[in-house]
Amino acid sequence: MKVDQKICLVSNTAWSFTRFRLDLLKALIDRGHEVVLLAPEDAHVEELCAIGVRFVALTRLSGKGMNPLQDFLLYREFKEIYRRERPAVVIHYTIKPNVYGTLAAHALRIPVISVITGLGYTFIAGGLISKVAMQLYRFALKRANRVWFLNQDDLTFFIQHRLVAAGDAKCIPGEGVNVDERFNPTLVKKTKDKTGFTFLFIGRLLYDKGIREFVAAAREVAQRYPTVKFLIVGYLNVDNPTAISETELATWVREGAVTYLGAVTDVRSVIAEADCVVLPSYREGMSTTLQESAAMEKPLIASNIAGCKELIDDGITGLLCQVKSVPSLIDCMERLLKLSPGECEEMGKRGRRKMVAEFSVDRVIKRYFDELRTLVPRT
Repeated sequence: MKVDQKICLVSNTAWSFTRFRLDLLKALIDRGHEVVLLAPEDAHVEELCAIGVRFVALTRLSGKGMNPLQDFLLYREFKEIYRRERPAVVIHYTIKPNVYGTLAAHALRIPVISVITGLGYTFIAGGLISKVAMQLYRFALKRANRVWFLNQDDLTFFIQHRLVAAGDAKCIPGEGVNVDERFNPTLVKKTKDKTGFTFLFIGRLLYDKGIREFVAAAREVAQRYPTVKFLIVGYLNVDNPTAISETELATWVREGAVTYLGAVTDVRSVIAEADCVVLPSYREGMSTTLQESAAMEKPLIASNIAGCKELIDDGITGLLCQVKSVPSLIDCMERLLKLSPGECEEMGKRGRRKMVAEFSVDRVIKRYFDELRTLVPRT
């Protein structure tokens, strides 16, 4: 691509850019591109602007519901911004940008990459909303120049339901993890006097992330292994239909089975102190938490679902449990507790080697640039 070309990236939160795509943004800037981010404004905008991007606030993007008037106004807002900015290419993330942003860009003959980061609550819940979302995807994705998925199961689902043509879609290895400069166990000091085994849950506090299963398993395992600790890290009061309430979390903590550490900005030190990271999720695009934890040489326990199973070689780098099954999760926890410290350590080291070989952010960024060159081949 020609230097100084403008690239727009669009998501339903500014937070998601800082959490998942900071390395990509820096790489685009380092190549000399003008990077413009579109999202509803939140507390992370200042951090993003500090690395050299320009931020344009979306005022019409609502994360919940499908109000036809509101969605039409969002489409019009996208069109007005794209007409003014005239980017060389737009990269959309999350459902509403992928639908209404793609339609707006197509109307202005601007190339589009649609990234399906996961199916999420809309598809898990099923019903009318799911059917409407599928129709919208089917209509909009025909107008995208490229459609990318973070796991093969989601790609297969879209092809089987004729939401996207097989020739227009491909998988990329998740959002990628920075295995050298950030999630590297040699860069984080561990507490010398740590005692006992610690299971750690990291994620937004949503039922879909399997938080209830984690707490239920903790109750049972703690009775059999009183010295084992169960920690929770993640955002509370998330704007999502499956978010747990503050009252419910307080009840869990009061029971004594789990400890809530809050929303930690830099999770590396917390991961370093844990012995195993657990994510009994119902659905993922490609779990960033598991990638980061494996890169930190931690054994993993996760549901045997899309977005998790690709990251774990069962019995080698971690263990896979049945989705929504507390007994299966308990069994995995007890199997790990019965391993020697040396066996756990070796499991974690194998996990890091897998991340370096298959899921490093450098590999993901290379895929972006390879595709961008074919989509906008001007030199």
